[in-house]
Amino acid sequence: MNTADTVLDIRPTPPKDRFDTIMNAYESLDIGSTMHLIVDHDPRCMYYTLQATRGDAAFNFEYVEDGPLVWQVLVTRL
Repeated sequence: MNTADTVLDIRPTPPKDRFDTIMNAYESLDIGSTMHLIVDHDPRCMYYTLQATRGDAAFNFEYVEDGPLVWQVLVTRL
């Protein structure tokens, strides 16, 4: 497992604010930095959003824990 520069546990965040909070945290990463994201649902929507808006070469998305109660991913901005 890679080390993360930022840890974001989104579980206490109200659902209506989660997507913006996650994407803002990603955007604030320096190139080459990694965010350890902890959520209570599969963050696949973030993967697809990044893929559609940034392209596959712009990020790495690695599952560390894949549910069923907690999902953890390492997202690296490339």
